Amino acid sequence: MAKNLLMVFALFCLAAGAVNYVISVNNHTDEYLVAERDLPAGSTFAISDTKVADANLGSSATAYLKVGDLPSGSYLLGPIRAGQLIPRSMLASAAIDERVPVVVQSAMGLPVGLIAGASVDLWVAPIDENKVFGEPYVLVLGAEVSQLIENKEMFANQTPAVELWVPVEAVGPVLSSIAKGDSISLILRPTLAEELPVNNG
Repeated sequence: MAKNLLMVFALFCLAAGAVNYVISVNNHTDEYLVAERDLPAGSTFAISDTKVADANLGSSATAYLKVGDLPSGSYLLGPIRAGQLIPRSMLASAAIDERVPVVVQSAMGLPVGLIAGASVDLWVAPIDENKVFGEPYVLVLGAEVSQLIENKEMFANQTPAVELWVPVEAVGPVLSSIAKGDSISLILRPTLAEELPVNNG
């Protein structure tokens, strides 16, 4: 009987130790760089544009810049808002941003929280000769919102138009979709930084 109790106690201790180990491994915070201010796509990005925050990103830890990881001479491939973590995929070593503004209206209305500097994906549902909409697809990834244009004319109840910065090569397809009457929708791109709490250092 005593032997059985000892075995049960040993198994309990082993299980408790395993749980504590898992918790300790997954409860690890690191110091990451976050944007000190709003920065548009194409701008230079230096350590002076950042501050430090503690965060536990788990398996996503390697996707974001930690303290000391920022390469010199970096440029942003997309907009970054103040307080956001810096994705490594958002940095380039040369200014390759060549964009132009286009104005679109979102068929599904505008996402809550859409502001200038936000990053959106532009989805299109093509319309055919029978006025039937086809399967939606992504036309532009990570377009930057330049401004929201309020309609003050007789149709002011319509969804406000949105001016977007898009790559030069995307202008033709966007204008073609508008001309054909395709259904265009803007989908806000949330970032991990907006979903996870961070502690400013």
